[in-house]
Amino acid sequence: MKSQLIQSIQNLEKVIKEAGYESKNIVRLNIYTTSSAEFFNCFNIFQNWITKHQIKQASTVLEITSLFETLKIELEATVVK
Repeated sequence: MKSQLIQSIQNLEKVIKEAGYESKNIVRLNIYTTSSAEFFNCFNIFQNWITKHQIKQASTVLEITSLFETLKIELEATVVK
């Protein structure tokens, strides 16, 4: 979970930057995970990222049965300018 969370954050940052936006402008963040317990064990990584970019978003954590193949986490963001 830890490595997938880090990679998901990096991927999200890349997509946001390539679209001409900034992570600090995230207003909504959905977190889909196959294990909320595992996610909350790594929550400090997520929290540090939020703090680093001064993100003030509404968040929803959804535990779901499965994601694509071996994925354990997926991030979905709404960003504004």
